[in-house]
Amino acid sequence: MGEVVHAFGERGFGALILIFALVSLFPWPPGSKAILSVPIILLSLELAFQRERVWLPGWTLNRGLPRRAFGQALSRVLKPIRFVERLSRPRMPWLTGEVADVVTGLTCVFLAVMMALPVPFGDLLPGVTLIVLGLGIMQRDGAAILLGAVGTVVCVIYLFLVWTAVTVAVAAIGGWAGRLF
Repeated sequence: MGEVVHAFGERGFGALILIFALVSLFPWPPGSKAILSVPIILLSLELAFQRERVWLPGWTLNRGLPRRAFGQALSRVLKPIRFVERLSRPRMPWLTGEVADVVTGLTCVFLAVMMALPVPFGDLLPGVTLIVLGLGIMQRDGAAILLGAVGTVVCVIYLFLVWTAVTVAVAAIGGWAGRLF
């Protein structure tokens, strides 16, 4: 992790958000998404608070993946990343400036919290959106940030629909139980 932070410099925020979001898309045991959300939240808050460089606790910077696991994960995601990287380039600087970084950072916090919630398929949409936003931050690509904003709206609508469905289901079960007794 320390090598990644050092290699990317100020672009490290986007790179690490992208990496953690990619890792979160793999199948994990229940509750793991909440643990993977914590570093994304920390990085996003650092971005929102306009830190110059990424700060992570020392024990995190010294962590790594076994070479074999890293190679397997890298082989799965390298081709799509290269394709997307060819499409992205610095553009729309008004969406990647200091004020935009605050908004983007807070948006990433929201998405990471949503990813941690026990919502059916509630981790996939925010995970993909975080990947897009991470790429936009890393490449200073306003079009990716704009696409991430659209993805965030989709996530909010999905969360609202799930919340509404759960509320209606709980009310229906409560009404049924009340009539039963």
